[in-house]
This record gives sequence, C-alpha cells and structure tokens, in this order.
Amino acid sequence: MIEKGRISLWQFFTLITGYTIGTSTLIVPVGPARQDAWIAYLLAGTLGLGAAYFYTALARRFPRETPIQYAPRVLGWWLGNLCNLIFLWYALHLAALVLRNVIELYKLVILPHTPALLIAGIFAGLAAYAISIGVEIPARLSELLIPFALAAILILTFLAFSVPGLVHWEALLPVMERGLLPVLRGAYPAFVFPFGETVFFLLIMPFLIEPRKSFVPFTLAVSTSTLLTTLVLVRNLIILGVSESAQINFPSLTAIEMINIGEFLQRMEPVIIFVWSFTILIKLIVVYYAFTLGMAQLFGLKDYRPLVLPAGLLLTFLSLSLYENFTQMLIFAARVFPFYFVPACLLYPALLLLVAKIRNIKGRARLKDV
Repeated sequence: MIEKGRISLWQFFTLITGYTIGTSTLIVPVGPARQDAWIAYLLAGTLGLGAAYFYTALARRFPRETPIQYAPRVLGWWLGNLCNLIFLWYALHLAALVLRNVIELYKLVILPHTPALLIAGIFAGLAAYAISIGVEIPARLSELLIPFALAAILILTFLAFSVPGLVHWEALLPVMERGLLPVLRGAYPAFVFPFGETVFFLLIMPFLIEPRKSFVPFTLAVSTSTLLTTLVLVRNLIILGVSESAQINFPSLTAIEMINIGEFLQRMEPVIIFVWSFTILIKLIVVYYAFTLGMAQLFGLKDYRPLVLPAGLLLTFLSLSLYENFTQMLIFAARVFPFYFVPACLLYPALLLLVAKIRNIKGRARLKDV
C-alpha cells in the first residue's frame, strides 16, 4: 500500500484548522471591502461551508480512494489523467507559494541577513521528513499543538484589546457605507484563500478512520477558522486603521508588537511567529503530501516516498523563482490567484461529482491500495 496510516476525525479537524489559519492570519488583506472586510470574511466562511459539503460529498461517494484514482474511471482514461495532472500542478504551485510566504516572513522580520535558500531548505526539509514518515505524523503534531496555537491567538487578541488607548472601534464605521458590492468583491478572494485551498484534503480524507463522517469535522474547522480570522481582522482594523492595515506587509504582527501593558506584558511577537511558523508548516506538509502522493498514484508507483526528495528540491527552487519580491507575490495572491485557482477548487471537483452522479459511479467497497 502507498499509505498505511489512518487519522481520527479530531486529528482531521485540527489539520484543517491549522491549514486554514496559517497564512490567512499572517496575511489578512483588507481588500475592496475596506472597513467592512470582516463582513466579507464571514460571507467567505459561509461559502467555505458550502465547499466543505461539496468536497465531503466526493469523499462519501469514494470513501477509500483519492481523486487521482477515480478520475480516470469517472471521466475516461485520457481526460481523467489530464485533469489529474493539471490538479497536481496546482498542488505544486500552492506549495511553492506557501513556502514563499514563510521565506518572506523570516527574511523581512526575523532573519533578514539569512539567505532565502537556507530558510526554504529548512522548511522544505522539515516537511519532507514529516511526509516520508506518513500522514499520521502531521496529524498527531497538529492534534498536539493546534489547541495551543488557537489559545495563543485568542490571548494575544484579548491583550491587544486591553491596552489603554490602543483600540478605536470607530474604525469599523460606517458599516457598508458603499453598499453590498464591495463586500461581495472582497468575499470571493477570501473564500478561495484559504477555504478553496482545502480541496487538497480530497487526497487526505481516504485515510480517515471513518471517511464517510468527514463532513462534521470539516465544517467545524471551517467555522473555527472563519471566526478566528474575522476576529484577527477586526483587531487589526481597530488598532491600525483601514489605510495602515492595507499598506503594511504583516498587519497582524504590527498589531501584536503594539501590546504593552504596564511595561510588563510586551514583546509578544515571538509567540505569534511560532504560531505562524507551525501552522504554515502544517499547510506546506498537506499540500506537499498531496502532490507527492498524487504523482505516485498517477504513475502507478507502489510507494510515494522516492518522490519526496526530488519534489522537495523542485518545490524549493520554484518558491524562489516565482516572484521577484514580496510585493509582487501579494499582487498575484490578491488579484490573480482567486481566478487562477478556479479550475482546482471548483471545476475539477464539480466535474468529478457531476459525472459520477450521472454515470452512477461509486467507490470501491473495500479498502484497496490508497
């Protein structure tokens, strides 16, 4: 078997939660909604619940298979494998984008004089090591640390709210001053990043102990990350203001840096940097794993592990060559990525589910080489 590990529903919940709060709380774009961005994020989370239903519907129909395995049966050999190949390219590209996020965080804030290649190599190496052991390792790691990460974000936000004179609730007013359209324009990119990116859990759900029960933990994770990201966005807006939140590279880090209670509770940035480092690593592991497992299944290999090292090298150098600077990466993520990613997060799973229903194709009843 390519993968013998199995993860529980609770571990699945923590994996998705860490996956969705990682880069989304690091880079929280205000977007066209401006002071109403928090409304746009709540709407995006509602769409994310629809995506959770959509993806888990495929998982229930094919409980012990990944899309790479059943797409050729559903769409035909040629079309199915072509769609699989395109889907796996999106996995590789997203993994490179995630790795570039952590490179930029460390280069701009933590280790400005450290070569980007070294930072990329360390995080790609950690992810490769976790993947080579199996899917259970990142699941257990997230089970252990995600509750602490959630608590850290909530405590830091509460401390920021407690600093005298720091909070200005009027920054959220007037509500929906320019009508509903800017909110809708801001909701779609917020849906794709990060909720549309959870499409790669289609390659994780076959390894659940109970894959047919994936809907509840999936929706709970989406709801948790929606509320948490909205809270972080509100915190940034009322502390920094709309204009400054839109201009700063890492507004959440700037807001945390301003915590100073009695000249005692201050310099809390290391805590949030640790949270981001861990959650971004979780996201990198999931997408990296989806790519290597998918490629192994696409080419009929018995084990995905021989692909881990070459995929890691490709991922590392791709992350360094995609963008010239952080600003260019942000422009791509905000303006291009929401539309570029549509075939992966919407068209591919929709086509599989629709054709499978029309042709009445279902998954194999017994566990087999997943």
